[in-house]
Amino acid sequence: MQKRFFLILLTCMLLAAWLLPQPAHAQEPAAPVAGDRILLPVVAGPSPFATPWPADGAQRQSLNTFLTWEVVGPDWADATLSLYLEPDDTSPDQLLAVGLPSHSYDPYTFAEDTVYYWQVVAEKPDGRRNASPVWHFRTDYFPNPPELGSMVYIPAGEFQMGCDPLNSGFECFGEQLPLHTVYLDAFWMDKHEITNAEYLQCAYAGACNWPRKGSVETHDYLGNAKYDLFPILYVSRWDADDYCGWVGKRIPTEAEWEKAARGSIDTRPWPWGGEDWDCTQMNRCRGSEDWFPARVDDFHRGQSPYGVLNMAGNTAEWLQDFYDPGYYARSPYANPVNTSEWEEDFDLKRFSIRGGGFHDHWYYARTNHRKFGHWGDLPGDDAPLYRSFRVGIRCASSSAP
Repeated sequence: MQKRFFLILLTCMLLAAWLLPQPAHAQEPAAPVAGDRILLPVVAGPSPFATPWPADGAQRQSLNTFLTWEVVGPDWADATLSLYLEPDDTSPDQLLAVGLPSHSYDPYTFAEDTVYYWQVVAEKPDGRRNASPVWHFRTDYFPNPPELGSMVYIPAGEFQMGCDPLNSGFECFGEQLPLHTVYLDAFWMDKHEITNAEYLQCAYAGACNWPRKGSVETHDYLGNAKYDLFPILYVSRWDADDYCGWVGKRIPTEAEWEKAARGSIDTRPWPWGGEDWDCTQMNRCRGSEDWFPARVDDFHRGQSPYGVLNMAGNTAEWLQDFYDPGYYARSPYANPVNTSEWEEDFDLKRFSIRGGGFHDHWYYARTNHRKFGHWGDLPGDDAPLYRSFRVGIRCASSSAP
């Protein structure tokens, strides 16, 4: 009887243990995926990051602005970097890039009039981590009518000028070589090309010559209110000099134009970056039956890193420099401008132009493409003025407007 009792008791005890809730087994953490914040310990102490671009709280930044920062703590110089960025979220947890070896990044084209928050996180080989503050900036907006005469600031510093054989996506032409480092003082560049309405004010005041023609294709272009906000055409390099001087500015140099179009962090072939162009970025998509310029405030997605519009397509622009295909081989490091006429071309006074027009080959619109004003209505026409529907005006200034 006693043996049976102990067997029954043992059976009940085993049954009770089986019915009681069991402790959960620990699970392996899920692998992180792109876009997730990786919450690892961050070391205490001051952030090693400083000097963000855009500056914290900056307003009206380009839709194609790049991001840069400095690592000021020497102990973090060998850290690898991750970048988090998110619109309208003060605690950004969208992982944009990981394992960055440098202190700059070219993100996607941003939305208009939107606040973006971003943060850089550094990780040392020994596992220690540190983070920047959360910085933020607001992107540009585009009122209608446009803010004619407005200028954007281009900071002092170096950039790479010319065609990069490793980052061009196509063959470099000889006059675009060699790729070389250029230092420029700070300057300001017109956000928009000069319009018909602006230039006519100078002409009516007697300070500028009238354009050679007032029509484009079959359209009455000059003096027609429909085209007041379209770029002035059929003007010479000397006309550009007169207009920019009349408004207290000057023509940009070739180096200034390229830096304003390209920025300082890479050798991008287009103002918006390295991706192939499309019809939302520049005025070069229409067929030959309807080639025509666009308003100077169109093509927002093609905005340059500093905020200049229509630096690719629409119309090319006159520059200070005389054109010389071999100039890059002897160009000075600081603030270059070619003031010497090309010895083979001294009778024609060929000045440099940049940007490519609505009627030109698409590759004319690259940031590194060099050309000279040699077209009137046909090649060689109207020498040495070369007033055509291909070339207009954009001004620059060495001092704040």
